[in-house]
Amino acid sequence: MDKTRTKGFFLLCLLFLGLTIVWGPGEVGVRSGEASSLKERYEAARRQYHKLLGTLRMRSSESAFRRNIQAFRDIHDADPGGALADRALFLIGRSHHHLYDVLGRDEDFQAALDAYKEVVKQHPQSSLADDAQFLRGILYEGRDPAQAYLEYVRVTVRYPQGDMARRAQERAQKLAARLRPQAPAVGKEGLRETHVPPKGSTPGGSASHSQTPPAGSVAGSPAYLEEVQYWSAAEYTRVVVYLDRPVSFRRNTLPADPAHKMPARIYLDFEKTELSPTLKKKIDIKDGLLTDVRIGQYAPDKARVVLDLESMESHRIFSLADPFRVVIDVRGTRRLIPPQAAASAKKGRLPSIARQLGLTVRRIVIDPGHGGKDKGAIGPHGVWEKNITLALAKRLKKYLERDGRFEVFLTRSTDRYVSLEERTAIANTRKADLFISIHTNAHKDHRLGGVETYILNLSTDGESARVAALENAVSAKQISDLEAILQDLMQNTKISESSRLAQEVHRKLVAQVGRFENVRDLGIKQAPFYVLLGAEMPAILVETAFISNPREEKLLTDRRFQKKVAQGIAQGIRAYVEAMDRVATLGGGA
Repeated sequence: MDKTRTKGFFLLCLLFLGLTIVWGPGEVGVRSGEASSLKERYEAARRQYHKLLGTLRMRSSESAFRRNIQAFRDIHDADPGGALADRALFLIGRSHHHLYDVLGRDEDFQAALDAYKEVVKQHPQSSLADDAQFLRGILYEGRDPAQAYLEYVRVTVRYPQGDMARRAQERAQKLAARLRPQAPAVGKEGLRETHVPPKGSTPGGSASHSQTPPAGSVAGSPAYLEEVQYWSAAEYTRVVVYLDRPVSFRRNTLPADPAHKMPARIYLDFEKTELSPTLKKKIDIKDGLLTDVRIGQYAPDKARVVLDLESMESHRIFSLADPFRVVIDVRGTRRLIPPQAAASAKKGRLPSIARQLGLTVRRIVIDPGHGGKDKGAIGPHGVWEKNITLALAKRLKKYLERDGRFEVFLTRSTDRYVSLEERTAIANTRKADLFISIHTNAHKDHRLGGVETYILNLSTDGESARVAALENAVSAKQISDLEAILQDLMQNTKISESSRLAQEVHRKLVAQVGRFENVRDLGIKQAPFYVLLGAEMPAILVETAFISNPREEKLLTDRRFQKKVAQGIAQGIRAYVEAMDRVATLGGGA
């Protein structure tokens, strides 16, 4: 959207936004001592704001407009938690927004963004919070359409019942079409897949969707399709296609063709791609969802990957960066129970009602971050994150298994490389009830330190985005495949459970490590971590300390500190489980 259109739309927004701020006539100058109360001062500043709107293009009115912004700031600062605080902040944002539209100055652009963000963060229950979030999208449209898309989607995620949700969906949909032809549309329920067959139906043919080449693709030379891996669970199979560089690809689905004895299929065509000479051309799966994966050189410059289906209710396809790989998640109900599973089911007992409802925890997967060729962060004295996380994970496993209540698995028990997508797949295939990923933090400022706990969600601040980029092993600009991450957010019912788990674990962890001097509590945060993406159970990521801080690097190698970290996480898990048990007992789910 060009800047002129953005300005016009913004002015229309001012007319139609359902605000609690009342427009009023009259001219009132705001001077010290003229208003006897905050409310009167606010009303005076608000009236001045509306009067000055019509004169903004006159240079002489700019200084008056800025003085009025300061009046709103003084009102807010006088009572930051008061009834007028959100309205004052919102009008600060709108004032700078107007100034930016007229004058085009970067400082007003940033000041408007900051004020809107203050409304969202400091007053999340305010009726103006969704309006502020929406207007951040309006601001970004002329400068950074991708960021504008994200801001609009945040409206649909955080305020699905708000009066701005529909408008945000519409604008996100238009931006998605501009940014990427295959980007998912935004409907009433938020982000959706480009094609998801209805439950219980055989997948029908669909138009193919093109994935534009991500940054880093090499023009002229072919990419190599190097490997295909899969992980399988009862109602879920993940297939990952690995290439040596980013490429364009198209995806499609085909219905079963009984006349030619062909099953329903998902296929992906990779442009300017050749097969590695060592690549296995067929992978037998036969897990009740997929029969196999076939790989072939469809054309001299095109490789094709075909998933032959037995049963599918939905699927999702997305790509991840560094290294470039395409992930295909298939969900459904197995058509045939494998003989081993059938025999096991006859011998075993049906799970309790509490377990079927997810109100009890028996199986836990602990994920020691990094490993093998991936050392993770490296401390100033040469300590590797991968070694610390493995030591902590083993201690935690030991503490959790002591009373025999939990069955605990590690995503790695030795110094080996495990990809981020495999870690979540391990948790899903193990049918884990909880997933705990353990890491150490790092920052270029070696003075920073402390512990923090994360759940999968949209980043609310730059620091959370930085940490996610660090653990995802990508650049901040490559907190990519935004559509896939947001799709998970819209469908993942485990966000609230993950938040409760994070609260219990973080509280107990801080209580334990707080016994060491100067270990700060950095709180519970949210960010789009690849390793948590697709987890079908409550999942958290714990940043135990800053390995980049020389003092905390030393603590991380101290067995006493490691013991306290493991004890704190274990105590938090037990506190969470006990709370779930109480819910199950009250509900008769024993």
